[in-house]
Amino acid sequence: MEIFTNTVTKREDNPAKITMNGISETEIGPPAAYGGDPQALNPEEMFVASINSCIMLVFYHFTKKLKVDILSYSSKAEGKVEKTKNGLRFTSVEVKAKVSPGDENQVERIEEIARLAEKYCLVSGSVTCPVEYGVEVVDVDEARLY
Repeated sequence: MEIFTNTVTKREDNPAKITMNGISETEIGPPAAYGGDPQALNPEEMFVASINSCIMLVFYHFTKKLKVDILSYSSKAEGKVEKTKNGLRFTSVEVKAKVSPGDENQVERIEEIARLAEKYCLVSGSVTCPVEYGVEVVDVDEARLY
């Protein structure tokens, strides 16, 4: 069993702060769309970022395990929030990655690794909304477009 912790604090009218393992205290608040400071982290973006980064880390885990060389990886994630009968909810998260292989003959292996990353990502597998993950194999310059 693994346990992950963080601490959230707020005093009077001061901004709320979050502290996590390895990260110093950082300001958190609502998204700018809900009146928050656009410079502060917000739970909605952290939710989408945690899915995006988890999938990327699992992708790289399998590239090492299957000995596939990747020159670059860039991904963009978008989480959709909609009003439902249970209130505002994330109704989907879409992650689109651009991957540049070290060997052009590895396209099928990269597609296999993408399926494994989607299947074994702990964070995306733990949420109730659907998560779609797509990988486009591109040359190294195109991978930087995200």
